[in-house]
Amino acid sequence: MKIGITYSILREEERIIRERAGEFGEVFMLHEKEMSFPLRLDLDVVIIRNMSHFKALYTAKLLEETGIVTVNPSWLLHEAGDKAMATARLEKTVPVPKWGVALSEEEAIKVSESLGYPLVIKPVFGSWGRLIVKVNDRDALEAVLEHRKWMGNPLYKIYYLQRFIEKPGRDIRAIVIDGEFVTAMYRYSEHWITNAARGGRGEACENEEVRELSLRAWEAFGEGALAIDIFEGSEGLLVNEVNPNMEFKTALKATGVDIARKLVEYAVRVAKA
Repeated sequence: MKIGITYSILREEERIIRERAGEFGEVFMLHEKEMSFPLRLDLDVVIIRNMSHFKALYTAKLLEETGIVTVNPSWLLHEAGDKAMATARLEKTVPVPKWGVALSEEEAIKVSESLGYPLVIKPVFGSWGRLIVKVNDRDALEAVLEHRKWMGNPLYKIYYLQRFIEKPGRDIRAIVIDGEFVTAMYRYSEHWITNAARGGRGEACENEEVRELSLRAWEAFGEGALAIDIFEGSEGLLVNEVNPNMEFKTALKATGVDIARKLVEYAVRVAKA
C-alpha cells in the first residue's frame, strides 16, 4: 500500500498520521509548496491535510482526476467545508440553530430581523473561529456589513447568519469516520468561541445522545471523516457545523482515542474498495 499525506506544516496531527500510515505500507509526505499540477503519482490513496480549505479542495480534486483516491474526497471537502451548504444538508437529518443566508446587505438585514438578536455572522468558509462576529443589534450588524463590503473577497458578500446560542461555557466536538462514532469531547472556554485553536480546553464527553446525534449528522453526507460541532442549547442539542479536515490533537489528549489510526484505517479501506 502506497499512502500519500499532503500537508502545509508538519503539525502534531500529521506526524501521528505518518506514523500510523507506516504500519500499513510506504508513506509519501507531499508538501504543498512542492506540488504543482498536472501531477502523476504512483499512490493508492492520499490523505488530504492542507491547512487551507481551498488548497485542500483543489489538491483533492486534481489528484482524483488522475485516478488517485483521496480522503476526504473533494466533493465532501467542498460541501462539508462550506457552512451554508453543510447546514442545508444537516437540517434534513438533525436539529441546527436557526439560520439564514443572504446575498445582499439589504437581505442580510431582513434575515437578521427574522432571526432576532443576538446573532452570529460567519464567513461561509473558515476555521479557528476567524471572522466570526457576535452581533447584538442592528447598528452592530450594519457596521459588520460595511466592513465586509470593502474587504474585497467575494465570498464575504455571501452572508451566513445564525441565531446566537447561549452555551454553558462549552460546546462538544464529536468525530465520526466512515459511519463509526470514534469519540467526543467537551471544549471549555471563557470566551463564547470555544475552538481549541483559540485556547479551548478539552475533556472527554461520554453521552449517548451526543453519539446518536453525531451519527445522524454524518449521515447527512454519508461518507468520509468528519468532526461535528454540537451546541447544548435551551432547545437541546443542536449541530452547529462540521469540519471535513479536522485537527484532533486536543481530542486525542482529552480522550486517549487513537483518531489517527481510525483515519488511516479508513483511507486503507477506501483504497482497497
